[in-house]
Amino acid sequence: MTDDYSDARHADESLDEAAANDVAFRKLIYGLAGDDIDPTECGPVEATQRAVDRVNDLEDENEQLRQRVIDLRETVDKMNRAAEFYQTVARNSAAKRDRQAAVVLKHAANVSVSPGRQAYDGSRVKDVLEAADEKIHRTDTYDVMDKAEEVVGDTELCRVKEEPRSSPKNTRLIVDSPTELPGTIAGVRIHEGVLRE
Repeated sequence: MTDDYSDARHADESLDEAAANDVAFRKLIYGLAGDDIDPTECGPVEATQRAVDRVNDLEDENEQLRQRVIDLRETVDKMNRAAEFYQTVARNSAAKRDRQAAVVLKHAANVSVSPGRQAYDGSRVKDVLEAADEKIHRTDTYDVMDKAEEVVGDTELCRVKEEPRSSPKNTRLIVDSPTELPGTIAGVRIHEGVLRE
């Protein structure tokens, strides 16, 4: 038990009811009015008015904090919706790149009569995809090349050969053994319709 509680219990036991009520009232009022109130310079009526004002200020502050919490929750909800939207776009974009990479790899398997190297620069990737009704911007063809290397997962079979800007050759996707590519990539049957020897 703290000293304050001991003192309060002692006052309850030693004072009559009226005096105890008066002390309790003064403690309550001066306590609510704040620590900056000096009981010797401020009477109980003024302290009561200050306590009421302080309670009103605290209620206003509490209402502002509640509104701030509501605003922050709305902001968090908006951010979560935006994050979900961006994740959906990213997933759709990734799935699209997977499919586009598979279309290019299927083309490599179709044009290879026997195990042999196929090379696809940005223009050829764009031509293959547009022939398959896949619209793509020229700058996005490099993403498709990277995705093709990633989905095959074997740089002996498929890799991106990057060239410096000063090189007369373009960065390209090299498919060394198209006939050895996986059977299905991103739901596309790579060897479907390919004649085997």
